[in-house]
Amino acid sequence: MTRFRVLAFAAIASIAIPVLTIGAQNQRPQGPPPPLKNLKFFPKNISRQALLDTMGTFTRALGVGCEFCHMADDSIPRDRHDFASDVKPNKNKARAMLRMVSAINADYLTKLSSRLEPPVVVTCATCHRGVMEPRPLEQVILTRYDSAGTDSAIATYRELRQRYYGRASYDFGEAPLFAVGSALRQRNKMADALKFYMLNLEYAPNSAPAWSQAGIAQLASGDTATAIKSFEKALSIDPKDRGATRAMQSLKPKP
Repeated sequence: MTRFRVLAFAAIASIAIPVLTIGAQNQRPQGPPPPLKNLKFFPKNISRQALLDTMGTFTRALGVGCEFCHMADDSIPRDRHDFASDVKPNKNKARAMLRMVSAINADYLTKLSSRLEPPVVVTCATCHRGVMEPRPLEQVILTRYDSAGTDSAIATYRELRQRYYGRASYDFGEAPLFAVGSALRQRNKMADALKFYMLNLEYAPNSAPAWSQAGIAQLASGDTATAIKSFEKALSIDPKDRGATRAMQSLKPKP
């Protein structure tokens, strides 16, 4: 086994926990299990339990089941589950990701002049955080906007927030919706941008920056009276809010 693989496996296995329930273990057929096949990243002599435990960290990190990579879903009879098969492209993608993680942990990070103790290591969860595609929330929302429009993008945000709020998967603070609004303003989609700023206010009504950003969009849309109210609200929450302060100064009559 190469030095890369040793370190990568150690990093992943260090956070692994058993994934087989007692009930599942009791359902195993009598006699020794069949030998492991088609191991192209893990060592050939890895124990079955160590491999299963490590696979468990993958499923938790991506929020998926074994069938995401393996021929083992419920549509296939149990006696035809083929974990060794490479038919599904995700299996080879996973190997590529493991080699990437191995290189980061064993090569790049080890060359830093100083490191924290215990040293930080990269795992699948570092990027995925419980979701299949490790995209930031603003990218997910903008992608939905581009494919299906504003209402669908807002619905997607609400669905993700209901499902993942309180978990590490997405940032449901103010910044992602700021980013969506800013991206749409750069495209001259001011009316759509304002909808996302108002969505931010729905979930963060006591945020001075959220009121300030809404005011800026309202001002750019020509609704000066409403913008002033938004800036005043921002300043009532935080008298030092820079965005609202600059905007109000620009609205003062010139002497």
